[in-house]
Amino acid sequence: MNVEVYILTGYLGSGKTTLLQKWLPHLKAQEKNDTVVIMNEMGDTDVDGEQLQGLDFPVKKLMNGCICCSIRGELTDGMKEILTVLQPKRIIIETTGVADPIDVVDALTHPDLYGAIEIKGIISIVDASRYLQLISRFQASGTLIKTLRSQVRYADLLLVNKVDLISADVLEKVKQKLRDENAAAPLYTTIQSETDLDALLTIQQTAKLARENRTPSGPPVQKTLGRMLKQSLGLGSQPTSLYSSIDSFSYRFTGPVIEKRFVAFLLSLPNRVYRAKGYVYLADKGHAVSFQHTENQVMLHPLDGIDPEKVAVFIGEGMEQTKIIEELKKCYA
Repeated sequence: MNVEVYILTGYLGSGKTTLLQKWLPHLKAQEKNDTVVIMNEMGDTDVDGEQLQGLDFPVKKLMNGCICCSIRGELTDGMKEILTVLQPKRIIIETTGVADPIDVVDALTHPDLYGAIEIKGIISIVDASRYLQLISRFQASGTLIKTLRSQVRYADLLLVNKVDLISADVLEKVKQKLRDENAAAPLYTTIQSETDLDALLTIQQTAKLARENRTPSGPPVQKTLGRMLKQSLGLGSQPTSLYSSIDSFSYRFTGPVIEKRFVAFLLSLPNRVYRAKGYVYLADKGHAVSFQHTENQVMLHPLDGIDPEKVAVFIGEGMEQTKIIEELKKCYA
């Protein structure tokens, strides 16, 4: 029996790790511990993976690049190692927020993996509070806009997250934009990535089947999926490189910070910083927290049972690293 593979995609800060934090305990409660998670981080510091510690699931971390381009071979090698050593029944791949699922799928159709895995489908999380702004902002460059659209277009299940942060009218506009890109995939609205977790394991490649104009009784999708996806976009045999301008860097804290200053610093980050996340010690609260920043949103969560290195990771385009660090240092107590 082939190992089931689920691809979890979505732009930076959409709620992928939050979904995993709910999904894995649900699998454990159903005695489905035979699951391995692959997590991809752009930088050299793993932040999201730390939040999955204690859930009793093997986590394979791929750092310093995107699994769909610069470290694409590592995904194939990592998959082969997992299949041989751990022999799981299913693998969940959480891609970095700037990954194009087309190339992730193409990496999974490597000949060395042929016949060993079954790609069950792509679960895409959309940040409803930022989606309209994001697809408008990136139209000029044409880089991330293509990635954002691919994350929606090739999804087999769309989770429209953070709907509590927008009005009903805006939500309808978001849904319409999503349906313009993908009319076949089931679409669910969520808050804090809260959804029917049982449905995640039953997704089918309905969107791809519809585009390929096949019925489920036709040729196995997984054998032709990578080629079909590339042909549909007119791509050659070489992987695309849509994210060469995306960069990341990390900063290790040397002491505690003042919460008010730190939150103000995050909110003042320039638009070219698409995502900031990490762990920091709050002097005025007397404990460490994990922090997440996207656009005008800042979320702080107390750490429960873990004591990771205090570090901040920034992801964006054309970031002025020296200036950002100078401003960050003003937050120290």
